[in-house]
Amino acid sequence: MTKHEWRERDEEGCLVYYRAVHHAGRWQFFSTRKTDPDWNAHEALPLEAMESLREVLWNKHQRRRLPLKHLEQIEEMLERLREEAEENPESET
Repeated sequence: MTKHEWRERDEEGCLVYYRAVHHAGRWQFFSTRKTDPDWNAHEALPLEAMESLREVLWNKHQRRRLPLKHLEQIEEMLERLREEAEENPESET
């Protein structure tokens, strides 16, 4: 099992913490805010958060701390999210 965590600021400037867990060939995604003690599960994170995850994983792969297969899986998910965003430009997630 591998766990990856990072944080970003949302539109209002509040910190949002993200977690991606890879276990048994599946990815699970979670997020929480600094004010919220519970982690919320997501089917997929928003496109911007997934792009940040890809950057985090790329950096880990460069340091030889992550297999290329995990990075490729996230890139496939990113492609699907980008295609969905192009098809539905008005529905930003």
